[in-house]
Amino acid sequence: DTCCGACGKMNTASLVAGTGYYSVASAESMQSVFPFGSCCWCGEADRECGHGSGTAPMGCSACARGRFLPKRPYESPIWGDRQIFEQEVNIVVADICPYLGNEAWCPERTGTPNRFGSKNHFDFSAPPPGFDNYYFVFTPAPCSPEIQQRLSAMSQCGR
Repeated sequence: DTCCGACGKMNTASLVAGTGYYSVASAESMQSVFPFGSCCWCGEADRECGHGSGTAPMGCSACARGRFLPKRPYESPIWGDRQIFEQEVNIVVADICPYLGNEAWCPERTGTPNRFGSKNHFDFSAPPPGFDNYYFVFTPAPCSPEIQQRLSAMSQCGR
């Protein structure tokens, strides 16, 4: 967790505490428009996200639901409890994974893949128990009313 994520200086732990959501940083390619200047403050999805680009529009304050797959982007055995593959996970974007410094994982531009062939990437600020770099399949979804209220109260992005 961080005290002051790039999506409006929110404390990521406080944002999701007791809600059943996990706070994530989405790849720069998923939120590459910065209304307040250059990367990386208060990112929004650009108009090319979605629309067949393969990159999901997951800018600051976006929510999604998904699940982990028993597969990693590299060869390694699956170990431990498989319960993580059976649960639905709700996420909210509260930070960014900028391309600079994260070139292997976080694509810079919409429609471009990372080193592992994925056009989308999330870093979980506090991942669920049993997480170990598994692929995450997701669908953008509305945020819960509680998360919407917290985003409104905590983010300096003004959305």
